[in-house]
Amino acid sequence: MQNKNLKQKRTGIAIASLAAAAMFAAAAPATQVFASDDETAYLAADLPLIEVSMQDAAPLETIKKSIIELRADVDDSLDLDAVDISASQIDIQGFDRLKSGIQTVTARLSIAGDSEENGTDKSVGYSFIQNATVQMVKSTAPQLKLKSDAVTVNNGDAWNASSYISYINDDSGILPALVVEGNVDMSQDGDYRVNYTAIDTEGKTATASLLVSVRTPEEVIRAREEAERLAAEAAAAEAERLAQEQREKEEAERRAAEEAARLEALQTAANYEGGTPMYGSSDNPYYGGWSNCAYGAWQLAHNLSGVNLPSWGYAGSWLWSAQASGYATGTAPAAGSIAVYSGHVAYVSAVNGDMVYIMEGGFNGGYNERWVNKDYIYGQSLQGYIYLP
Repeated sequence: MQNKNLKQKRTGIAIASLAAAAMFAAAAPATQVFASDDETAYLAADLPLIEVSMQDAAPLETIKKSIIELRADVDDSLDLDAVDISASQIDIQGFDRLKSGIQTVTARLSIAGDSEENGTDKSVGYSFIQNATVQMVKSTAPQLKLKSDAVTVNNGDAWNASSYISYINDDSGILPALVVEGNVDMSQDGDYRVNYTAIDTEGKTATASLLVSVRTPEEVIRAREEAERLAAEAAAAEAERLAQEQREKEEAERRAAEEAARLEALQTAANYEGGTPMYGSSDNPYYGGWSNCAYGAWQLAHNLSGVNLPSWGYAGSWLWSAQASGYATGTAPAAGSIAVYSGHVAYVSAVNGDMVYIMEGGFNGGYNERWVNKDYIYGQSLQGYIYLP
C-alpha cells in the first residue's frame, strides 16, 4: 500500500491550482464541481484531467484510481493506506470508452476500507461526487505484455527471459526491438528484477517489469499451484471480456451497416446528371469552379435544394449576409443547410449525432465529401448554419 508521505506527483493528470480548493473541500464528504460551458475554460480552471489509453482493458478502474488518489492528495481525512481501491465503487456518467478525445464525466464514488487496516469493516463512510475531464488517447507506441508481473522459478533451472513475454507487436507490422535488462542468478535463492523494453522504428517505447523469485523446489510447487489457480481465474475473466468486446463489435458493425445504407440512400437521392451533383449553372455568381468553396456551396444549394442564393461575397461573411437577406440561421446542424466556418462554406447533406456530412468545393483544389464534427473542421471554427427554404 502506498505511503501518503511518499506519494509523488502523478503524470498524465493536470489540476488547475486555482480550482483545487473548490474541487476537494476536506470539511464536506461530497463535492460537486461544475464545468464551464467553454471547453478551454474548464480544462484550464475547473476539472482534473485524466488521460486514459484507448487500449486500456479496464478504463473505469483507471479513472476510479486516479480520482481517489487526487482526492487523497488534497484531503487529509482520506488516508490511502486505509483504502481498498479495487473494492471501492464508482458510478460514472457521460463516459464513452470507444470515443477518442476529451469527455466531461460525472463520477459518484463510495470508498471501501482495506480489511488489514480496518478489521472486517470494508466501509470508511466516505463518498463524494466528482466532475472530471477524461482524455481518451489513441496510443501508437509498441505493445509489450508479460504473462505475469511476477514469477517463481526453481533453483537450478535454466533462465530464459523471452519465455515470459505474452506478446510484443506494433501497429506498423514490424516487430519492435527488445531490450532485456537485469541479471537472474538461478543458483541462488532470492528476488531479482528484470526489465523489458520494446522499441519501434520511430523510437517509441513500451516497458514491462518482471519480479523473478528463485526458490527451492517445494516452494516452486506451491507457487505454481497458486499461479495456475490465478491464471484460470484470469483466463475466465479475459474470456468474458473478449466475449463482451465481440458483442459490442457486432453491435457497432450492425449500426455502421444501417448508417451506411442510410447514407447510400441519401447519396442516391442527391445524385444528378451522370450520377454526380457537380454540374454547374450559368447563374452561379462565383468564379473558380469547384476549386472555390463559395462556388461549390452555391452550386450544391442550387443542385440539391433548388435554391439560388444571392452573392454573399467571401465565405467568412456568408452567415451575416444571409441574416441580412432574411435567411434563418443558427448553431444546430440540419440536412440541407449551409455550414459557415471562419473561412469556408459547405453544404450539409446529413446529420448523425455530433457529426455532419458535408459536400464542398475548395478542398485540396476540388470537390470533396466527408464527415466532420458539427462544431468545427480542422483549423476553423463554426460560425453557424444557414437554413435553406
